Parts: sequence; C-alpha cells; structure tokens
Amino acid sequence: MKTLRTILFLTAVILSVLCSSAFQNVEETGPMISNSVHDPARNINPLTGLPVSDPDMLQVPPVFIPIVRYPSTFRPSSGHSQAQWVFEMYVSGEESRPILMFYGDKPEGDVARVSSAIYGLEELRRQYNGIIIAGGTSQSILNSGIYNLELWYGTGGWQEYPKLPLENYEHILEKWKKLAKPADVNNMNYAFSELPPEGGVTANSLFFRYAKANQILWRYNEETGKYYRMQNTIEDPYSLVEDVDSSNSQQVGVENIIILMAHHDWVPDQPHYLGLFTVNFNYADSNQALIFRDGKLYNATWTSKSDSFERESNRLRPLRILDSEGNNFQLKPGQTWVHVVMPGNPYYEVEAELGKEIMPASGHWKIPYIGFKPEALEEVMQEVQELGQFDIKLNGSK
Repeated sequence: MKTLRTILFLTAVILSVLCSSAFQNVEETGPMISNSVHDPARNINPLTGLPVSDPDMLQVPPVFIPIVRYPSTFRPSSGHSQAQWVFEMYVSGEESRPILMFYGDKPEGDVARVSSAIYGLEELRRQYNGIIIAGGTSQSILNSGIYNLELWYGTGGWQEYPKLPLENYEHILEKWKKLAKPADVNNMNYAFSELPPEGGVTANSLFFRYAKANQILWRYNEETGKYYRMQNTIEDPYSLVEDVDSSNSQQVGVENIIILMAHHDWVPDQPHYLGLFTVNFNYADSNQALIFRDGKLYNATWTSKSDSFERESNRLRPLRILDSEGNNFQLKPGQTWVHVVMPGNPYYEVEAELGKEIMPASGHWKIPYIGFKPEALEEVMQEVQELGQFDIKLNGSK
C-alpha cells in the first residue's frame, strides 16, 4: 500500500511539472495564430465554410489549375465560376493569370483553357500541400523547383491552352491521391460568418485595372450577396461584358474578394531585362489585405509567419487573414477571389463604377495595378490621370 501511495504521488508530481512546462512554453512563444480545429463530422469545406457533397474529398489534396483569360481571343474559359478559391496574378505583357484552386468539391465539368505554371505558384502549392495541373511550362520554371506538377497537353497531344475534361481531371486526381500526402484539414480552416463584421465602408463596386486592354469590374448584388465579374474584350477594350463560365453559362460571382498585398522579387539566376519576377507568399510577417464582402470594404492583414506549428511539423500552413485585433477575419461562406498586388499599390474611390475622378465615400473603388518592374509606375501614371494626385513610391521609384 505504501508503495502504491508513493507511485501515485510521483505520478501527480510529474503531471504537474508537465502542465507547468506546457504553460511556460505558451507564454514564452507568445500567442500562436492558428485556424480553428476542423470537425470532420460536420463535413464543412474549410475554404468555403459550406457543406461538401462528398466528405472523402476533404482528404484529397487541393488542385491548382492556371487558366488563360487574356487576351480575350483565348476565351471562352470554364471552371473559374466553380473554384473554391482563385488567385489572380499578373504575369507580363498586360496579362493576368487566374489560378483556380479546387478543394472539397470537383469542377462541374471541363476546365479550360489550361495555361502554364508561373513563378510564385509553387509557394502557394506548398502552403496548401496541393498539386498543380498545368499546360506546357517553360524550362526555367520547371528548373526553379516546382513539385507535385502534372503537365497536361490536351486529349489530342500537344495543344496550346487545352481543355481539361472532367474525366481526365478525375484520373489525374486518382493518381495523385496515391502519390501526395492527404490534405491537412485542421490547418486549412478559415473563419466564416453569415453576418458581416462590424465596421467597414461601403463598397458597391471594384474596378480593377491591370492594363488598358485588361480591365475587370466587380459589381455587388445585394439580393444574392455576391460580387459579379465583368471584363473587357480585345475587340473593344473600353466596354465590359459579363464574365461567363462556358461550362455552366453562369456569370462568375463570389462572396469574397481579397486584395492581397505581397512582396515581389526578381527571379533568381535570371537577367532582369527578361522581367521575370515571383511573389513571396511564404514566411511573410504581416502585410496589408483588403476584404470585400456584403457590399463593404474592410482593412485586414495577412501572414504566413513561421510559428510553433511550422517548427514542430516541418510543413507550412496556408496564409492567414487577420482582423485588426489579430483574430481570424470572418469571411462570408462561399467562394473567394484573390487579386495579388504589391504593398503600397493605391486604392481609392471614384465618382462612378468606371469613373476617373476621385470621390471619397462614393462606394465605387478603383485599383490600378502597378507592376514590379521599376518603370511600371510611370507607365500606369501616364494612363491613369488620377494617380497624379498621390505620392506613390514603389520598387525604389522616385
């Protein structure tokens, strides 16, 4: 009996020390930014906050598919109204490239037109532990260290910007389910709320101007709670038409738009005159983000800072969107479209959806994209007159 009491006493002491040590570690490292724990029984997609039709799909790695949208001669395209998230990034020559991310649910039909992988895509893939399906990709990008990549040249062999039929998408998915690690659902969660957060300012529209012939208008619809996308055509750069997904004849509409301000760098080992740059998504401490939801604009921050999770698991987490108090920002349940810009890229209100005169409190927001190359700021300022009213300094420009 005495021996038993001794064992119980020593066990209590050890547990007390372990608990004390655990609390000390939390205090020493500071508060850890983490996403909420996923409840598998709810079968909720952590990227949309909505139920999934097949819970087993939550174990399948996210799939990233770049598609071409510019110039408009390569349209119609499909799949971009169905992706759970889309990251749209500037490439070069006035072209922006949407990266469709499918997770938890497959596309409804074919995805088209599949384009090449781009610099910066590998960092996104690593964050979400996903796979990439891309068309013909340059050797310099292949040599830059891009993994979990499936090259797709179309059903008939080599094709420029091919269509990816749903049947082939499913075959590729089955292959990579055996090769790639299962998705880490618990560390992919974002916060969602049907009710909009407090604060914010009116945002009835967003005019995002990549270039003269590549302009996008997002228009808020109060009845559906979505922002609907319009884009100009190469035939008429000054008129905008509904951006329709050819696989379902639906206009692209999303519940959330995120303007992600991320640092850019020249691609290593490539001459600068080629204009090749990459976006730094990983290990970012704290950068600005703008969130459009429910007809309002919110200021937020985002981070991919390495914390105890990264140190202990030796893997990355997806970028986290935070409110002013450092909590996970509450997105609206549904789809999200991300426009990637550089820190300091101007945003302001104009008198109308496609206006050119600055007018605070109008609710019509405009973002003229300023590229990474040093001369890009001067080029945009020559075309966008209202930028002359701002003291803008980007990329070391004077």
